[in-house]
Amino acid sequence: MNNREGASRDGMSPARPETSATTAAAMPRPPVRRAAPETDDSDLPDLTPEQLGELRQALEERRASLVANIDERQHAERDISREVGDEMDEANAEGATSLTSKLLERDVRVLAEIDRALAKMKEGSYGMCEGTGEPIGYRRLKLRPWARYSVAYQEQIEREERTGGGA
Repeated sequence: MNNREGASRDGMSPARPETSATTAAAMPRPPVRRAAPETDDSDLPDLTPEQLGELRQALEERRASLVANIDERQHAERDISREVGDEMDEANAEGATSLTSKLLERDVRVLAEIDRALAKMKEGSYGMCEGTGEPIGYRRLKLRPWARYSVAYQEQIEREERTGGGA
């Protein structure tokens, strides 16, 4: 084998070609272009009546579930606060109350978003991005029926928040 055939001069190890993997790895690569997320179909036409009905049903079911969860958590919070015991019991109760409060706040926040989405359905503006005015897209709404923004606009908001650009 000669040097052109991939062996080194000692015949033991292959010769390194000029464009080896290590050389290629050291060279900067162009940025990878990613396809648009699958959940962003904002260029599609408005939602069909069937899709709206399906989304309304999903919103109403989620709303009923949240109302039940909120009621349960409020009762659980009251029950925890009534228990009296030693310091360890109080610490455990405080932790449980804190967790219950956070979950309750989250549920109340989502409930408000659902109520907002249902109100937008009644006024005829449901499914439109509040930031751009463009359609949000059925697949995104199917995953999160109370979504207020398109995927692209939501990503922009999150980028601005991370970089401190948000007010």
